[in-house]
Amino acid sequence: MNEVDQMHALPLPETMDRKAVLALQRTLLDQRGADAVLDASQVQRMGGLAIEMLISARKQWQMDGKALSIRDASDPFVTALEAVGASVELLQTGGPA
Repeated sequence: MNEVDQMHALPLPETMDRKAVLALQRTLLDQRGADAVLDASQVQRMGGLAIEMLISARKQWQMDGKALSIRDASDPFVTALEAVGASVELLQTGGPA
C-alpha cells in the first residue's frame, strides 16, 4: 500500500447533487497543493455536474503534480461514470504526468 492509499480519505456524500458539488468544490480547494484521496463508498446518486467537477479536479491535481485517487467506489458511483463514458481511472492521477 502506498502513502496515498494510507491517507485519510475525504468521504463523498451519498447524493452528489448541485448543493453537494458546491460544498465539495470548496473542500477540494482547501486541499489543493496536497495529495488527496476521495472515498466514494457511500455515493448512491451522482449527476453530470459532479462528474464534471471530479474530472476538473483530476486535471488540476495533475497540473499541480499531486496525486488524486478514488477509494472504494460504490456501484452507483461506477454506473454513473460509465453512463457518460468515464471511469474511476479517468478521475485519478498518480502524480506528475
